[in-house]
Amino acid sequence: MIRPTGTRSRRRARGQALVEFALALPLIVLAVLGLLDLGRGIFAYNTMSQSARQANRSAIVDQDTDRVKAVAVANAATLGLAPANVTVCFKTSNTTLRDCSNPTADNCPASSRVVGCLAIVRVQMAYAPLTPVISVFWSSISVSSTSAMPIEYVCPFGTQTTCP
Repeated sequence: MIRPTGTRSRRRARGQALVEFALALPLIVLAVLGLLDLGRGIFAYNTMSQSARQANRSAIVDQDTDRVKAVAVANAATLGLAPANVTVCFKTSNTTLRDCSNPTADNCPASSRVVGCLAIVRVQMAYAPLTPVISVFWSSISVSSTSAMPIEYVCPFGTQTTCP
């Protein structure tokens, strides 16, 4: 009995498709996992930005740095943010500095703090990608967000235990 030639070529085509799928699957999985890592990174950055803004909103009416750090940590609970990752400083209103890297320059100390001084909150942490191939090249990526706003109310230290 003679077989039609179409059957043999269909079997070969099925085998060819399996080999092509086996070659393409790792690239597809890597692309999907890379997109998931990108989404996690954007989520981490947005959460840190929101945390810095909320902490800064607290700092413009209550200048207690421990409470400001607690607000930042509470707003980034999903990231595992620690108070050590939050920097709070106060600068004079005419400063050009927008970070806390130089705490002595343009400093606005508690004794001379007035409405208009800048409250600056910086939140930073290391983001670690989950995708194995990406984590080989970038084991951790430093992500930070800074928020600066003028003080609206000077909390009277020593007269109250909490500020409004």
